[in-house]
Amino acid sequence: MDIEKQAIAIIPARYGSTRLQGKPLMDIAGKSLINRVWEAAAHSKKLRDVIIATDDERIAEECFNIGASFVMTPPELVSGSDRVHYAYRELNEFADVIVNIQGDEPLITADLLDYFVESMFETKAEVGTLIKPISDSKDVFDPSVVKVVTNSLGEALYFSRNPIPYVRDTEKSAWFNSTKYWRHIGLYAFQPRSLWKFVHFEPAELELAEKLEQLRLLQNGIPITCFKTDIELMGVDTLQDLQRVNEYFTAKGLSR
Repeated sequence: MDIEKQAIAIIPARYGSTRLQGKPLMDIAGKSLINRVWEAAAHSKKLRDVIIATDDERIAEECFNIGASFVMTPPELVSGSDRVHYAYRELNEFADVIVNIQGDEPLITADLLDYFVESMFETKAEVGTLIKPISDSKDVFDPSVVKVVTNSLGEALYFSRNPIPYVRDTEKSAWFNSTKYWRHIGLYAFQPRSLWKFVHFEPAELELAEKLEQLRLLQNGIPITCFKTDIELMGVDTLQDLQRVNEYFTAKGLSR
């Protein structure tokens, strides 16, 4: 890594999730969800620091117990990236790249984060994110799986909960074999000025329609560079997700 370049990660962790209350503190094979995410990030060779941004004293107590640095943020912030910006400002330090690591991705790895940060440094992207090929045809039509299409430069054209692209003149049952679909992985990396722009834009029409915060950037002309990976992640949004991830960790012998 270029020694003149510096990257930090901020993990937004909100207690009051509408779908799974108290999600960051839920147990995954003997450790809390937020602990799993923080530990993986802490092993990254490319991140100078990893900070948790939370609005809740119970999560702050868990941060203290596991030895994680944290910043308290206002509960009314509307998105994870808003929470990341608030924490970055409170830290009063500079980084060339600020990585927003979703606090509900327990399968995130240090190697993936290193690849992501290095890609940001090499391309000098304003904003970056990760995408992977969709390997299950059911995911194409699952609105909880966010799809993305890109241009020839690898920049996002659009993100949607609907299948994109729409394969005209072809039965929907054949879409998966007719074209390649890409799944968005909800990690973001920002240059500081782009993160500042994000929080100072009003929520955009497309963002409000799809409930996807990254569309705020696209609608305001900020490019998002998509970096490809084959790593399979399992986000935790429901109790079923939590059970599935616990089964994964147990099967891999990764219990504490």
